[in-house]
Order: sequence, then structure tokens, then C-alpha cells
Amino acid sequence: MDREVSEAAPPGEGSLAGKRQQNAIRNRNAILQAAREVFCELGYGAATVRDIIRRTDLATGTFYNYFPDKQAVLRVLVEDFHRELRRRVHEARASASTFEEMLRSAFGACFRFFVEDEVILSLMMRNAGEIFELTSATALEPAVEELALDLAAKAREGVGPAIDSPYLAPAMVAVATELAFRIVRQEPADVEGATEFATALFLGGVERLREGAS
Repeated sequence: MDREVSEAAPPGEGSLAGKRQQNAIRNRNAILQAAREVFCELGYGAATVRDIIRRTDLATGTFYNYFPDKQAVLRVLVEDFHRELRRRVHEARASASTFEEMLRSAFGACFRFFVEDEVILSLMMRNAGEIFELTSATALEPAVEELALDLAAKAREGVGPAIDSPYLAPAMVAVATELAFRIVRQEPADVEGATEFATALFLGGVERLREGAS
């Protein structure tokens, strides 16, 4: 019994560790939220770390406890954007009952989300090059892998085409990304037009692939 007591954490130590963790999460989120606002208002190129930290109640040095520079903040914002985008597009694909519906709902969900996110929209308008660099082939690989899995699942359900091509999923992700970059630079954004174009493009392409396989 005495041994157990002597090895236990000192009173309050666990709660202090929990509070420190909560503070760390809160500080990091405050920096990310401030960066969203600053990047929207000033643009990524003009924004500085000082501009970001001024939007919080944190000391300037606190920023560097969580991020080495503003590019690291931007990278996290873009990664969060990609994660939510993949979630929405996956849900759109999963609920489709036909291949055409799958294409139309997925492309539509993708393009609408690009337009709706103020940070991504603002950054693309002002600093498309920075965002494009962070949307490289490597960054898009999770989206390609998830799409390939969804296509295979729909094929098993008899909804999608049974085409085992290593090019279909990356081609669809590449077209969606390129069109999304073009849409956000339009005024007004032609989400419906881009959705119908991409849907028709892959409907026709898949039909041709089917004919070649038969």
C-alpha cells in the first residue's frame, strides 16, 4: 500500500498537465483562426507573423511554440481544408445510386466547397501560386486513394464501372482540382457549369473505356 502511494502522481499534477494540454490546444486554434482572418484580409504574401499574433491575446514568441513560420500555418489550414473536402466528397459519392449521380454529386460538392471557404477563396484570388504549391500531387494522394476505394466499392455494388485502371482516380482528382482553381477566379463562380462539364467528360470517357474492354 505504501509503495502504491509513493508512486502515485503528486496531488494536482494530473490536472495541471490536462490544463497545459488544453491551453496548448486553445493557443494553437487561436493562432489558426487569427491566420484565417489575416490571410483573408491582407493576403498571404502581405501578412506577417506579427499581424497574426496581434489578432490573439498571446505573446509574439508563443507563435513559434506551435509553428516555425507563416507557411506552416498556411499548410495546416490547407490540410484541414483538404480533410473536410475529402469527407464531403466521399459522403456525396457514397449516397449515389447511379454512376452519373456519383459523378455529379461528387464534383458539385467539391466545387461548392472551394467557393464557400473564404480563406481558400481569398488566398486563391491573391496568392494562387502558394496554394497550388501546397496542392501538389503528393498532397492530393489521399484524395486519389479514397476515390479509388470508392470506385471499387461502387463497382461491387453494381453502381459504378468495373474498370481497373490506375489512371481513372488520379485523372478525376486532377480535373476536379484544376477546374476548382479556375472556378474561384470567376465572377460569378460557375459551379453548375463546371459540374456538368466534368460529369459529361467522365461519363463519356468511361463509356469509351468500357467499349475498349469489351
